[in-house]
Amino acid sequence: MSRTLTTSTFLLFALGLPSLVWSAPSLNIATPSAGPAGTVLTLKGNGLDEVTQVLICGQEAELLSVAETEVSVRVPEGDGVCSIEVRAKSGENAKLAAVFRYVAFEHDEEETKVAVDIEFRGEDQVVTGTRIPRRISDAPVLTEVIDADRIEAKGAVCLVDALTYEPGVRIDNMCSICNTTGIKLSGMPAAYTMLLVDGVPTYSSLGQTYGWLMLSAADIERIEIIRGANSILYGTDAMGGVVNVITKAPTERASAQLNLEAGAFGYHYLTGNAGVRRGPWSLSLTSSHTAHGSIDRDGDEVSEFAGYKRGNLSAAVRYDRQAVDVLTRVSATQEARQGGGMGSIIEVLDDADRRGFSETILTQRLEASSVIDVHVNDDLDLETTLSVVHHHQDSDYEQEVYVGKQFMVFGQEAAVAKLHQRYSIVGGIAYRGEFLEENLALSDYKYHLAGVFVQGDWLPDPRVELLHGIRYDFHNVFGHIVTPRVSLRGNPVPELTLRLTSGTGFRAPTTFYEYAHGVRPEGYKLVMSADNPETSINTNLSAQLDLGRKFRATVEGGYNRVKNPITVEATADGNVEVFNADGVLTIVSTEVQLQSSPVEPLFLTAGYGHYIYDDPAGAVVSAPPADVIDFSVDVSLDFGLLVAVATTITGPMDLRSVYGLAYNGHDKMKITDWLDVANADLNSAKLEMSPWQATLDARVQQEFKGGISLYVGAKNLLDYHQSDVEGPLMFPDEDGAAG
Repeated sequence: MSRTLTTSTFLLFALGLPSLVWSAPSLNIATPSAGPAGTVLTLKGNGLDEVTQVLICGQEAELLSVAETEVSVRVPEGDGVCSIEVRAKSGENAKLAAVFRYVAFEHDEEETKVAVDIEFRGEDQVVTGTRIPRRISDAPVLTEVIDADRIEAKGAVCLVDALTYEPGVRIDNMCSICNTTGIKLSGMPAAYTMLLVDGVPTYSSLGQTYGWLMLSAADIERIEIIRGANSILYGTDAMGGVVNVITKAPTERASAQLNLEAGAFGYHYLTGNAGVRRGPWSLSLTSSHTAHGSIDRDGDEVSEFAGYKRGNLSAAVRYDRQAVDVLTRVSATQEARQGGGMGSIIEVLDDADRRGFSETILTQRLEASSVIDVHVNDDLDLETTLSVVHHHQDSDYEQEVYVGKQFMVFGQEAAVAKLHQRYSIVGGIAYRGEFLEENLALSDYKYHLAGVFVQGDWLPDPRVELLHGIRYDFHNVFGHIVTPRVSLRGNPVPELTLRLTSGTGFRAPTTFYEYAHGVRPEGYKLVMSADNPETSINTNLSAQLDLGRKFRATVEGGYNRVKNPITVEATADGNVEVFNADGVLTIVSTEVQLQSSPVEPLFLTAGYGHYIYDDPAGAVVSAPPADVIDFSVDVSLDFGLLVAVATTITGPMDLRSVYGLAYNGHDKMKITDWLDVANADLNSAKLEMSPWQATLDARVQQEFKGGISLYVGAKNLLDYHQSDVEGPLMFPDEDGAAG
């Protein structure tokens, strides 16, 4: 809008807007109006007649009107980055925005524009990239968010389901027998993606192997995703990106939910969650149980899909006051999964033939974490984070028993300080200890990692922001590690955001067995010879055009260069050696994401990713696709009907460059046939390149009065199975055993 002003003009930007304690979550900033008397700001919500005072940057704003659903104030003069607070009759002082940015310009008689965002609400804020609540479009680091509605539309059971069909996020099945699953960002190997829960690292190298499958979707409020190195804030593992799972918090009204699903192949899913809030205290509970049978599509008595039974239980206690916020969360998970030979776990383990082609994994996890946020004043917040994890894994890999026990502890003290209206810093100290006992390891896995970090945020102008920082860590095995980063955001026009991020990351893992257990010879031991951490140099450049719900487009290019990649190989003495490979892993990515809601009930997403790999060191353990296309359609109608359809089209993968030359067996072979190398068909080499493939999922849900929903869904409607083209089993060469 335009006005001819005789006083100062303000550019208003709200960055993070949790609702008032006494208001509904729909509280938002409405369009300001400007005139001779100054700029008027309107807050909308419920129960706002309790408001007695509004403070912006510590200055009292003049109250113009106070009503049940609306409060209008005249904005005081000033500029910089500061908070907006609202006081109630009860004396409580609630912060509406972690950052409220406005800039006062000099008196000007010419026509001046006032730029605002009339659609912003609290759920649009993100925290992962800066550790400060920021609005998505204003965050200096490109951040993507998957909210609870989208997770529900997918019918997600676990975190992996919630991440499917998201442009630029690739689900990586790293084992055809046990279905080890990882998450790739910008084409980087899954081992380089860091998983956080409420901002806390609780998954180590061992735990993350199957950890993506063990987080129940019923406990997820939203997921924040950042591509590129982020070790400056989070330390080890954040080389390729960060996935931060934000868990659900109870609302003002006590609630409970029960969900039951059943489907083909023995699939069933039962989950329940409940939450209650009384004053500043709240409690939430989530429990789930899910199971799925093994699938042998081609009838060779070896499964292509591993069966599993999984149980989760988590509880979170929150204390939320003006000066102190506390979140304490505990969880327990147990899973039994088996892939390979068909039959029950006992039947397979008692049969030498079936056991020789099977992988049976029992995983148990206990974790506890606490985050304490103290709001000292408008210029200083302190955050204390503590977590402990115990992970136990008992596995039988083709008759080789592996037992791993890991204890992980993490502690961090961080501060967010505003040094100036235009400059703030985040800094802190952190410690992470990982203690792993493996029955097959010759090396000592007692890792201590201590670090200190600082990151500055400079706002010379509302349209320009510079994020810059550095981290120093000392590792008791890998020594000194320094990771700098710089990010630049620019808005040439309000609808267009340009971002450039460049920095380094590192990874100091404690186990490698779970990522490469297929290389082992019989009777081996693990030997640790790596003496350097994996380090990466990363640059990401993105452009985002945001026209609101009608249309949003993002184009991002990424360059990642990994030095000292750690890999494994069988040695002449019958062991498996872990070492730093010669050469450098380079990955160049180009990704395009489109989102649109042309009409209110319709929401469309589309994405395309192209990836180029240069891997002379052989660090990539699963064949990656060069091209991936995603598309989804969600239709949500007023009478409670939801229809969701999503598809992923995956381009060819260079199988031979990763797995080498291998041969198929003769037609209609069973397990016993694969034990004899004479059954290798030397005239039938395994495919060099995989074909194009596509999967399609659909879900229809109807909501009724009383909080009841009924739904029906189907996965893989196109009925594509890789085993219909070529099975996963192979003879590595004419003289080798099947693999």
